[in-house]
Amino acid sequence: LCREKLAELNEYVKVDVASNVSSLKEEEPLLHLVDGASCVVITVPLPHSLLCAINDKCRAANACFIYTLTTGVFGQVFCDFGPSFVVSDKDGENPATSQVENILTSNPAVVKVLEDQGRHGLETGDRVTLSKVKGLDGILSDNTMSYEVKVTGPFTFELLGVDASQCSEAASQGYITQVKTPVTMTFKSYREALEQPGELMMSDFAKFDRPPLLHLAYRALASYAESQQQQGGMTMMEYPNPGDETAANVVLELAKSMDSDKILENNPSAAERIILHLASGAKSILSPMCATLGGIVGQEVLKACSGKFTPINGFFYFDADECLPNSPLPLADVAPTGKSRYDSTVAVFGKGAQQKLLDLNYFLIGAGAIGCEMLKNWALMGVAFGEKRKN
Repeated sequence: LCREKLAELNEYVKVDVASNVSSLKEEEPLLHLVDGASCVVITVPLPHSLLCAINDKCRAANACFIYTLTTGVFGQVFCDFGPSFVVSDKDGENPATSQVENILTSNPAVVKVLEDQGRHGLETGDRVTLSKVKGLDGILSDNTMSYEVKVTGPFTFELLGVDASQCSEAASQGYITQVKTPVTMTFKSYREALEQPGELMMSDFAKFDRPPLLHLAYRALASYAESQQQQGGMTMMEYPNPGDETAANVVLELAKSMDSDKILENNPSAAERIILHLASGAKSILSPMCATLGGIVGQEVLKACSGKFTPINGFFYFDADECLPNSPLPLADVAPTGKSRYDSTVAVFGKGAQQKLLDLNYFLIGAGAIGCEMLKNWALMGVAFGEKRKN
């Protein structure tokens, strides 16, 4: 239905429809789509077994695998680029350079850079070359030799493997240049990461305890959706309907049963609020969340294809729960009509909030790249599109 419109967005991108896939429950046709691909991106909820099968096929074919969902004001991204993915440039920055203040006669040698020129900008594991070093009996005179560093402070680091303890004098000057070297990253499969996610990437340092909670909540939501699919014989995963308090509580109970790490015990009321809101608004697709997650996933696809910049390793979670009320809204306030483009907004924020968006009076100055994105989001949310504004 939308292939022609999608193709119009970029004439250099070929858009095809997999006509041989008649149902998302058919595993074999879906697995054939992996053949010849360098990166596979899934943006719809699929059963656990099917996701694992596609992920395994990607790993066997040396193709990068990305799975992302947006559910109300919550979103997740999962990346598996294989057991040994080479990143040619982990940050895309120019090599860091600094001027040496001194290098101590120690084992290993300790380097201090001039503070008035700023921090050295290195990380433990980086490699550097040194030039025009004066002192240390000339043991660092070879400016083609690179050394691994261990960072001990913003202006100091150790040169691993360099024993300067027998030198007669410390170094008093010199220059440091970072050597950009490829980094090999190891990713867990979807099956492994789901059970043992490891350290999750932070999206908001004010919510340091949120990623483990959302990981648990999404596992519970997927379990609920898969059980509904099996019971109803449906072709798609079935999330709770907006305002369905009974279904939301089922998701909460599933989360409690899966909580082997006692995540919900830290702040039970706050954790339960997040899970109930996630369940209640799971069917909602909000344009600002799509724009945010789409931007993030687009960057990951570029990383997968180019090998530049450090990709997300495993799961990444994002949320905007600050927008939500203390408890899920009643069914009468969030029930979709099935006829309105604003049903998703109503499902999360309620009919009253949607009416306020419709009645707004906004004027945007500067409809360039970002401005056009903003106008798109406003249009899809109904900002200033109400009958009051037309009059």
